[in-house]
Amino acid sequence: MGGGARGPPAPPPGTLLAALALPRVLDRVAARAVMVTGAGVLVGGTAAAVTLVAAGLTTWTGTAIVWALIGIGMALVITPTGKVLRASVEPNAIPGAFAAQFSLSHLAWLITYPIAGWLGTNAGFAAAWSALAVLAGAGAIGALLLWPRHDGRGAATGPMTPVPGGRPADRSTLSKAA
Repeated sequence: MGGGARGPPAPPPGTLLAALALPRVLDRVAARAVMVTGAGVLVGGTAAAVTLVAAGLTTWTGTAIVWALIGIGMALVITPTGKVLRASVEPNAIPGAFAAQFSLSHLAWLITYPIAGWLGTNAGFAAAWSALAVLAGAGAIGALLLWPRHDGRGAATGPMTPVPGGRPADRSTLSKAA
């Protein structure tokens, strides 16, 4: 659950597995549902890390499972982002939306990496994982409260419905631009 500084961390193994499966999932499930599920998986993964560290059960197997869970959660949240951004702005505003998203995501990492490092070093891994679990929970709650199921254009961000003679139509406003 912790480790030495030997360079940038490798992405959790679950990230790759989830990212490979997501294109087919996103053909059937709205981006909002996938991303909110990912936020829940991240909360669960960080809570599992807190539990393992607090109980003194940090085995390689437990760490690998938590690492994979966090990777899956990250992929579920991050992979649909491009689709959501494209559907949320006019075509001429897409570059600005991607730049803003890039800046905001990196600002979040700029805040959370030092918090995790400082708390892990000075207060222990249980405190670091607890803080990250609280931040993940706050992000998940924020997404549920701030991301409407319906936008002003009247389209629901629910599951897709089939279209005669082809791929299912995505009724999710936040994922219709694929």
